[in-house]
Amino acid sequence: MSRAKTISKARVETITQAVITIPPDIKITQWIAMLSAIVSFTLLAYYLRLYPVLLYGWYINEFDPYIRLFMTEQMLKYGTIKGLLWWLHKGYGAIFTHFWYPWGANWTIILSPGVSWLGVLAYKVLSHLGFDLLQSVILLPAIANAAVVPAMFYLGYRLGGKYVGLLAALWSVFTTMFLQRGTAGWFAAEPIFQFIATLGIAFYIESLIRKDNYWILFAVLSAIINGITTWVWGSYVFLWNFYGLFTIIVLLYLLIRIARRQSLPFTIDKLVITYILTDLGFSAFVAITPRYGFHTLVSGMGGVANAALIFSIIAYALIKLYPRYPRIVVPVVRYFLVAVVVLVVAVIGLSFTSVGGKFLGALLPLARSAIVQSVAEHSPSTLQQSMYNVSITIPFVVYTMLFSVMSLSLPAILISLGSLAAAYFASSEVWLFMLLGLFWVPATAYGFVKLVELALDRRILVGLSIAALLGIVLAIAFVVNIQPALSMSIMPQQIVSTVTPPIPTPDWLDALQWLSYNTPPNATVLSWWDYGYWIAVIGNRTSLADNSTVNSTQIALIGSFFMSNPYNYTGVLEKLNELHDPQYILIFEPYTVFPVNLTNYGLGSICVLIPEYPAGGDFAKSYWMARIAGYTNNYILNTFISPAQVGSSTIYVPYANNTFYAAYNVTLYSLMFNSEVIDASYVVWSTCTINGMPTYWVFEGVPTIMPGVNATSLKLTYVGIPGYNGPITPWYYLLQPPPWAQLVYVSRPYGWVIIYKINYSVLEALARNQTLTRAH
Repeated sequence: MSRAKTISKARVETITQAVITIPPDIKITQWIAMLSAIVSFTLLAYYLRLYPVLLYGWYINEFDPYIRLFMTEQMLKYGTIKGLLWWLHKGYGAIFTHFWYPWGANWTIILSPGVSWLGVLAYKVLSHLGFDLLQSVILLPAIANAAVVPAMFYLGYRLGGKYVGLLAALWSVFTTMFLQRGTAGWFAAEPIFQFIATLGIAFYIESLIRKDNYWILFAVLSAIINGITTWVWGSYVFLWNFYGLFTIIVLLYLLIRIARRQSLPFTIDKLVITYILTDLGFSAFVAITPRYGFHTLVSGMGGVANAALIFSIIAYALIKLYPRYPRIVVPVVRYFLVAVVVLVVAVIGLSFTSVGGKFLGALLPLARSAIVQSVAEHSPSTLQQSMYNVSITIPFVVYTMLFSVMSLSLPAILISLGSLAAAYFASSEVWLFMLLGLFWVPATAYGFVKLVELALDRRILVGLSIAALLGIVLAIAFVVNIQPALSMSIMPQQIVSTVTPPIPTPDWLDALQWLSYNTPPNATVLSWWDYGYWIAVIGNRTSLADNSTVNSTQIALIGSFFMSNPYNYTGVLEKLNELHDPQYILIFEPYTVFPVNLTNYGLGSICVLIPEYPAGGDFAKSYWMARIAGYTNNYILNTFISPAQVGSSTIYVPYANNTFYAAYNVTLYSLMFNSEVIDASYVVWSTCTINGMPTYWVFEGVPTIMPGVNATSLKLTYVGIPGYNGPITPWYYLLQPPPWAQLVYVSRPYGWVIIYKINYSVLEALARNQTLTRAH
């Protein structure tokens, strides 16, 4: 090249560099604009998440958060630091006798301390602003989940720059993967975990990509922040093992390159050291947490992480020795690579044998127990659920995966692998979409930005057209996602609406208040496990089972009692004795009252009650009560529950034939479907009774005079309500509950919560007479 050309080229490069150099004031302006956008996104996210409080009041949502509130109150008795130490010392052996009667429960070894401890910290801060403890723990999940927005910006920024960060932050405002349990009142693990885990992933990536010596600081931060997730949510197990899987895959790729005598595309010091420190962070928090302890470190819960630790040490030694001793290392890698992989697979496989419960159900859906299956959030994801969670963003995530492979970018590989792994678990159990969001949101933003950059590298017209098309696709994805997100933000808390679709009602609050004021302080209440926390924490009475489901035998006994024959008095007494003689029974059954004019049918105006409309009561749950109690699916559908038609709609009602009526012969059904309950219902009285209209269940046979065999005779028959096609139970089977059950309370206004007192003197007398009768 001539001297003139060289000078000319140098001038062009100099001019080009000068053109693309951004003045400091413009940089400052850009950062101020981005900061303003992030603040705006965060405030909008907080406002959306605060909506349930604004609409319905200061209530904690769902069931599990109530035990978190209870434990926050216990920690506050000791103080912020001493309360945490109290928990880490297993509560000094504290047994809380309001739960799991008669044994009680030590919640410090059943739950992790993070949520309740952060509740203490939130109260310590917010109390200075005039908020009490209840209000503080209600606000905490909304604050933490809104904080995901700036955390996601940081993650996206370190992944692919400011535009990736901005887009990831905006998507975090509305995505249902964050919002579904991020609203005010969800004082549980998920909203707090999502914030902490997002920071943990960001610090992990920061450590991998930094060029200066501060990378080790971020590796330490990654270890601490990721380790803290252990104290918050059991899904820390995914993160712990995921980092190990990522490390194994990258190191395995490098070893394969060595075996082929190829050069290595990057150094491994940051990769291995960051992983080892992060693994040590998880391990340290696991070891000191009473719920887990040292045994968890060597169990299947950390199977992939343990394998990765062994593999990373071996791989690190081989890779570091390769430049100095290639002739030795290459044969060693070739001959022993398979052996090392087999060893890693064996460690992982053996560790999985000790995994159980919902963790095993997430790994292997076919291995779910009946209790795990009975929980709606553990069911497999439907196409509709997948669509409103990930919308039509799949092409962007797929491109992120392809780009990560082509570019060998470690952050992109990490996010891509996380998206794949979390997508599998989210398809296995619907609640794990909350885990998928940690990876899918930044992967979507990264893929979109990279596709736009690729489009703009083409000719201007073509590039702008492609970029506009990509923008339209992304906009559609936003619109598809925003609608269910807004619906979630305005849903009432479950304590004021325990049905689907949600209907705000004070029935449960009324029932729990009645329980608290009208039963002895030591009263024990038998119910299905869903309501255990509410009974113990709000009702301040002792429950037999709750949402922790730590005693499957007790839950099976409760299911067996509810599905037993209420008139087999000796059997009922035996089952109650096995349950240590509870004093009260609480059941929940929503229904809707429909006034119907049947004058044309000779029945006049009547009221028809349709059970499980809205849905969510114990009749629907009775299928799982029976399954957990040991009954087969075929037996249940031919003994307890039957489908029926009301017009063009299919509903489920108690099974009935000419000799067996489940509404009478099954304890749970006889307690919920009898006339005493209906007569005590305010909504029935105000709609039907006061207007002189008789009330019937939709499956109840209405007494009707029909012509007999010849024209001169008449006969009394029981016919179904017009428009109903299904099993019919004669009305006289539904007159009253079993004689040993005394109805003491029906909730207002809808009558959906029902409480009975068990009369043991009557039951014992009936059981004795029944035994004597059988003996004769």
